[in-house]
Amino acid sequence: MPKIKAVFLSTTAIAFAVMVWGTSARAAEVTKVNAGEGHVYIDQGKDDGFVFGAEVCFYGPEEKKIACGTVRQSQLTHAMVSVDKKAAKLIKKGTIAELQKEKPD
Repeated sequence: MPKIKAVFLSTTAIAFAVMVWGTSARAAEVTKVNAGEGHVYIDQGKDDGFVFGAEVCFYGPEEKKIACGTVRQSQLTHAMVSVDKKAAKLIKKGTIAELQKEKPD
């Protein structure tokens, strides 16, 4: 019986770690917004796939899409995304940003 508990607990811990790591690997968080310029700054960069020209979408509560934009500046650990100025007013610090998946040819 103790072996079953150990297997169950280790399986649960591994599943939780994969779930947390998988989410953080593709989602970034907004750190700053310059609505007047339409610039949104995020806390992930080239190391996480946020490279120049990549399309990024921003999601609000209940995963509702707020806006999408294009990466215009990218460093190893942070990036700047250009969006429509009206949409930038809706994006707040802490909003989730995700890379848009590529469309098949």
